[in-house]
Amino acid sequence: MRPVFPALFVLLLAGCVAAQGPQLELVPVADFPSSLTETSGLARWQQGFVSHNDSGNDPELFVLNDAGNLTARHAVAFDNHDWEDIAVHESTLYLADIGNNRGRRRDLRILPLVANGRHLIPQTPLEIRYAEQHEFQPPRHQHNFDAEALTWVEGELWLLTKRWLDQHTAIYKVLPTAGNTSLVEQQQLNTDMLVTGADYDADTQTLLLVGYSRNWFNRRAWLWLYPVRDGRVDEAGGRRFILSRSGQFEGIALGHDDAIYFTREGHATNLFRSRLPLTTLLIDTPH
Repeated sequence: MRPVFPALFVLLLAGCVAAQGPQLELVPVADFPSSLTETSGLARWQQGFVSHNDSGNDPELFVLNDAGNLTARHAVAFDNHDWEDIAVHESTLYLADIGNNRGRRRDLRILPLVANGRHLIPQTPLEIRYAEQHEFQPPRHQHNFDAEALTWVEGELWLLTKRWLDQHTAIYKVLPTAGNTSLVEQQQLNTDMLVTGADYDADTQTLLLVGYSRNWFNRRAWLWLYPVRDGRVDEAGGRRFILSRSGQFEGIALGHDDAIYFTREGHATNLFRSRLPLTTLLIDTPH
């Protein structure tokens, strides 16, 4: 009877994976240099992408071409307390210094940088706080006020949280001209994952989210595609895919070729792209 149990386990595991959405096949693109293996954010910029590391690393941005090769490094005149994502609108880059695993930070900031030739000129930081947060000494990973995702959506910066308690995400909206802002939750999505990166495609009005499970031993990762209508996410129209590779996926960006690019933290392959373009995924995948 002993061989039955491994076979049964495999069948149950396959059933669980299938229940979590169709598989999104990823194609390896590039291994980053050791200076960028803690890649935490990704955005389309110029002819390729821009990325950065998270806490404990130097405050600099890494410019990549569309093949994932490093073409430039820019020192940034802001401290890297815990940079978790980056968003781009026209000539302005917005660095999200919003990492808050312990739930104790009172210095959350979005850091604007204006690109002028080869220079990145720092602007006044957008100081933010969560209006609903009143406890600043919670047990580690036992709170809902961590965040690792930021993107530009129709004239606003959308910050999406990494809710440790229920693996949902809350959407907060930040006006790029605001100063010190008290953020109020605008919407909550049942993503069933820890959201770690976001992007938005204005052409198809689609919000793209990447994230992974809390399981430290088998860290599965997913993509969500949500339609956005009149400033709100149509949650019922969302489509979920399980990534064909596991690991700590933290960045997401729609490339110039309409493929979805992902960054994974660690010392193996760091940059992947979806085999199918976004437009095909939106057409071919049933609700």
